[in-house]
Amino acid sequence: MLIFYPRLPNGNVLWSCDNCDNTAQVSFSETTAVALYCSCNRKTNPQCNDDWYNKGLHLKRIPMENRNSYQRKNKRY
Repeated sequence: MLIFYPRLPNGNVLWSCDNCDNTAQVSFSETTAVALYCSCNRKTNPQCNDDWYNKGLHLKRIPMENRNSYQRKNKRY
């Protein structure tokens, strides 16, 4: 499962913790599927979004023949 958060009129994404009522605005234009660390449980929430990025699940949905070009295209450094 992947959770998509609403985009605000200013372009930011409105994240909310699935364990408490904390919220935050995230300024990242490429996706609305975000995961942030929350002090309520000292974990990144929601776990499914964290797994999506940090366990490489997003790469498993990209066909093998396209992965190398996708990774080169999306490097940020």
